[in-house]
Amino acid sequence: MSISIIIPFYNEEDCIEDCILQTKKVFKKTDYEIIAVNDGSKDNSHNIVSKITETNPKIKCISCSQNKGYSNAIQEGIKNSIKDYVSFIDADLQYPPEELMKMYDFALKNDLKFVIGAPQKKYQKPIRMLLSSAYNSYIALLFGLKLKDANSLKLMKRENLEKINFRYGYGMIEIEVLLGFKMQGIPINTYPINVRERIAGKSKCSFKIIYRTLIDCAKLRFLKNKLLKNVQPN
Repeated sequence: MSISIIIPFYNEEDCIEDCILQTKKVFKKTDYEIIAVNDGSKDNSHNIVSKITETNPKIKCISCSQNKGYSNAIQEGIKNSIKDYVSFIDADLQYPPEELMKMYDFALKNDLKFVIGAPQKKYQKPIRMLLSSAYNSYIALLFGLKLKDANSLKLMKRENLEKINFRYGYGMIEIEVLLGFKMQGIPINTYPINVRERIAGKSKCSFKIIYRTLIDCAKLRFLKNKLLKNVQPN
């Protein structure tokens, strides 16, 4: 088995190198590829990543000409992935590569097609914790997905991921993959993970994104029959 690890980045010059090198170190004994997707960065992030790719063929860099958002960057990574499993992690290293490695081992040992991390603790300010709790309750109400954190670290079988028709932007890919796998009759398995404070960078979350995500979730609820590509949902 093998794994494609997608790292979307936008103005992450302070942490993107550490993220890629740490991920490379953790997965060095596996059949892996790292796909770093530049989402229209205006800082030195792209040059940093390009230099790393020159010395390691397992690390790819894809560059978007403009900032199109988190979901679009991940979709570009998925299109260019070739391994059996796919995951995407944030450049700020809140989700350590070591935790993804544990999830990967867990999936292989138990022949699982989908695993989502269940954070034991998250470093959030009170208002962010409140918003996160409300959001996860909203997702549970709309889709019956009762999870500690719907936006947590995910590991997915690529063959099933490719059956999902991604139609929304911003951070909606987190929900589309969850619902897409559920509609294929695939269990949403959880695995306890440790989360740490981001080493650099800033959260890209904003009230505009929150508002748009809430609206798009409602749309997806009523248009979910279009989520899968020519597949009869279970």
